[in-house]
Amino acid sequence: MDEADQQALTGAVIKEHHLDLGQLWLEFVSLGGDASERVIRDYCAGETRLPPRERDALAQAVNEYCATEGLPLRVPFSDSVLSRLHPEGPDSYSSK
Repeated sequence: MDEADQQALTGAVIKEHHLDLGQLWLEFVSLGGDASERVIRDYCAGETRLPPRERDALAQAVNEYCATEGLPLRVPFSDSVLSRLHPEGPDSYSSK
C-alpha cells in the first residue's frame, strides 16, 4: 500500500465514522503504537507521516473498532495486496 493512500484512507474512515481519536490512540498504544496522540491527530489530518509499523497499529485500532461496532469500512495495512497490483511503481501508467 502506498503510504499516502494508506494515510488518506485511514483519515477518511475515521472521518466517515466520526471516530474518537483519543479512544483510537489508546487502542493504538495498546497494540504497540509509539506515536503521541498529537502525532496521530496530525497524521489523520495529513500533516505528518508515520512509519509502516505505526500506520499498521493505527489501522488495526481503527479496524477493530469498526468490527466491534459493525461498521462496513476498513483501513488497509501497509502490506495490502493493493501495493502489489502495479509493481512497476507509479510510472507504470506513463505514456512515455
